[in-house]
Amino acid sequence: MPLRKQAEALEHMCFVKVAQTIHSLAVQLEEDPECHKMSTEKLSAMVSALPAVINENMIVKVIETIHKTFSRTRRTVGMKTCLEVLLQKHVQRLELNGLFFKMRLQGTINSTIRNIVCAQVTTMRNLMTLNMVSKCSDEILCVVSEKCPEVSDVNVSISDLVTDAGIKALANGCPKLENLGIYKCWNITTEGIAYVLKHSRNLKKLKCDQLGAVLINEFSTSKSTFKLIHFEQTQTLFEPTAEDIRWVGNACPNLESVSLFVDDKNLSLVPLLGQIRVLEVETGVMPGDGFIEAIKYLGNSLQTLQLSCNKVQQEVIVVLGECCPSLTTLHLSTAALEGDKLLANPGQLFSGLTVLHLQVWKESVLSNKWVDFFLLWCRKLESVLLKAEVGFLTDEYLSALLAVNPLTEAKYIVIASDEFVPLTLESVHRLMSSCPALENLGLSSWNITEEEFFQIRDDIKTNNYNLNIS
Repeated sequence: MPLRKQAEALEHMCFVKVAQTIHSLAVQLEEDPECHKMSTEKLSAMVSALPAVINENMIVKVIETIHKTFSRTRRTVGMKTCLEVLLQKHVQRLELNGLFFKMRLQGTINSTIRNIVCAQVTTMRNLMTLNMVSKCSDEILCVVSEKCPEVSDVNVSISDLVTDAGIKALANGCPKLENLGIYKCWNITTEGIAYVLKHSRNLKKLKCDQLGAVLINEFSTSKSTFKLIHFEQTQTLFEPTAEDIRWVGNACPNLESVSLFVDDKNLSLVPLLGQIRVLEVETGVMPGDGFIEAIKYLGNSLQTLQLSCNKVQQEVIVVLGECCPSLTTLHLSTAALEGDKLLANPGQLFSGLTVLHLQVWKESVLSNKWVDFFLLWCRKLESVLLKAEVGFLTDEYLSALLAVNPLTEAKYIVIASDEFVPLTLESVHRLMSSCPALENLGLSSWNITEEEFFQIRDDIKTNNYNLNIS
């Protein structure tokens, strides 16, 4: 059976209670400015007495409290005061992404919050991490560049108000910058990206979907070298020459991960980038000789593969298992898995997998041989996701599978379909009995009534199992 829930840690309970109290006081201050029991200055002084690490955790907890309140009432009262008192000068990690990423706020509220952040950041000389996904601005980045020389990690993805000016300022004023996320910042141009690459000499990760094109177009004729550990080109189809890729491999000798939108032919060039451990590939064609050549060269070094494609042949999967014995994570998303006659696993193929996510979209059917190929032999699996038409996957089939491989390490299991999964309440109890580490079970597509679902949920709560069902 699943493990019992551990008693809630006193530390966590204290964080939650203090976060709720700060939010409550902030609401009172905004609704009754003449309140004599507390003032913004007094509340700020109390928070400033906290150690930096507690202050940082409190920011996250208060944002979670605000999010719960906003989801229930759609009111943002208290948010402004919370930020004013929590953004203290000794903060080193400023995680504000929850404010914007989880809540759709009015433009005036977003502007108010940006103004507060901009004002408070001026005192944060020790700031090292800024996570402000969605609503950062050039003004904030310029302040960070002037006042926060220790910054090394910045994520401002999906921020329309960030332009070349903001990231150029960051590159000039933050010499320790190692990680920068600018995904979907539509007002950043290739000029700004090139500037960051040229001036941020300690940069290791630039999360940008046109990184490859900028690197090759702007620097391939130079003798520049980079400390980058991640290479990416996913905005447009990557069509490099062998010389281009060889130059990237030499200019970026520390590369560990690669993410590409590419055709099969150019996949054969990936090994020129070095001993890649993480490979993410999106292609509009069926992986063939180019993909096989790549995985043969990568071999033992490849640990994670995420492959999204039009169709996958059984031969390609068998070769992948034979050539990459160190593979621990496999995400495969495709319109069709072609053939299953050659799918024979002698036992060692994919034996090291801990994560298997297999999604077959459109209306293609996933045969039982594909499931057997993986699930009968992957005994270390911790995360399993199967999303496809799986009419064969009955209670009897699952029982036979678990008799061979009980999935004792599995923490996350989701078996889903756009249509119907013929598993019943019987399989829920069987998985709970077989998988002692199970923490999350997805059964929304199963043959289970609403009454049975609530019965399972109540049993889990009554027995205090550490298990979530959805």
